[in-house]
Amino acid sequence: MVRAASNKKKSFINRNGRKFGTRKFKKPSAGAADFWSARAYTAGYLAASAEGTPKTEETDPFRKVNALWNRWYHSNKHLPWNAYHTAAAKFIEGYCKHAGGYFGNGVLLPTDKTVAAIVTVMNEKDTIPSVLEQLHRLPLHEMIFIVNGSTDESFEMLRNQSRATIVHYHHALGHDVGRAIGAKLAESEILLFLDGDFPVFAEHLLPFIAAIGQGADIALNNISPYIGLFSNRDDVTIVKEFINRSMARADLGANSLTAIPHAMKKQAAQLIGYANLAVPPKAQVLAIQQGLKINSPASVDVISTNRQRKRNVGRSNAVSELIIGDHIEALKTAFDMRGPRMSFPDRIRNRQLT
Repeated sequence: MVRAASNKKKSFINRNGRKFGTRKFKKPSAGAADFWSARAYTAGYLAASAEGTPKTEETDPFRKVNALWNRWYHSNKHLPWNAYHTAAAKFIEGYCKHAGGYFGNGVLLPTDKTVAAIVTVMNEKDTIPSVLEQLHRLPLHEMIFIVNGSTDESFEMLRNQSRATIVHYHHALGHDVGRAIGAKLAESEILLFLDGDFPVFAEHLLPFIAAIGQGADIALNNISPYIGLFSNRDDVTIVKEFINRSMARADLGANSLTAIPHAMKKQAAQLIGYANLAVPPKAQVLAIQQGLKINSPASVDVISTNRQRKRNVGRSNAVSELIIGDHIEALKTAFDMRGPRMSFPDRIRNRQLT
């Protein structure tokens, strides 16, 4: 008999002493963990031995291991994340036992689709090392950094990243424009959006990537566990939820493209329009209207750990006013597409009698 798993909250501290990527993990039962660890280790060893000589034309051996992992992983049932991470680590260990090499604390992706991480950066020299540390743990196809309006050493810290595409603007681009540019530049099938001021543990990014790999068009960060009672919510949270309810997607709560991390299918970005991604609520309205598959597969706390700046502190700050303005623009788009009442029916009035 497998013992019931227990909940344990796990958080991570970056080199600057800031907590990031907090979420709840279930502790795997010893029996299940041992079972999948043993199978994954053997599968990794056999995958390496089946290749013969490990020297191939593959320029990125980590991505090659990820492809082999997916070949085995998808032939089995999908594992809960606790068992997934243990099994993936053992697969790497088994592979390296036969083929040699070392992938450190690398994290395998639950998809063989190509993935691009798109990161906007503006004066983030204190957090960039932690962001890079986590991204380097993933077998990404692309890393795209949009550095804009920075007056610190952010650009200098990134320019030596041979695996990354660095787009540098001396002037500030404005809210979310960098993400739209990155999405247009990316060639990968899955786009993962992050901010340079907020490192997220690599393991916590996998559910968003997995959701797109399994058929979703957009995977949002589920912030519902962190927003509390309605009476305590700020104006931004309220207007986010109002947009979703107006579009008949109350199930999304206050989850929005305004919050990172989130992921999107490249084809979905093309369908929405890259320029529209610069106004996230508008992009979300367009995505819902076009029937794209949107879900919220995981929760990462970006509220209590959000970096405090002069422009985002206080109830009526510049950032909140900008976001509310974005939602007003999104409402105008919704009105134009669905009419003045949107998803709210009028079953009582007999207007034809007046």
